[in-house]
Amino acid sequence: MNIDFFDPEMCCSTGVCGASPDPELIRVGELVKALQDDGHTVSRHMLSRDSAAFASNKQVYEAVLKDGVKALPIVVADGRVVTMGRYPQIDEMRVAKET
Repeated sequence: MNIDFFDPEMCCSTGVCGASPDPELIRVGELVKALQDDGHTVSRHMLSRDSAAFASNKQVYEAVLKDGVKALPIVVADGRVVTMGRYPQIDEMRVAKET
């Protein structure tokens, strides 16, 4: 499965930096690692660092145009939006794999 995380702006590529990193971003980092360990291709994109990825995905582009950055994060698996406005749980990614 090809999985793309379209992240909101963060201070670094994972958002897990500084004196007090967000526990949710730590969980997402672990999720990304688990997905990669399961053999999936995972990419993370931030608008300021990878605007071409946002522009080339019609669903993501339209969501950001409509709702702005409130739509982020958006997670897309094999071209299908899995979650919008929040990061998925591992079980959601397993369901996405099965469908």
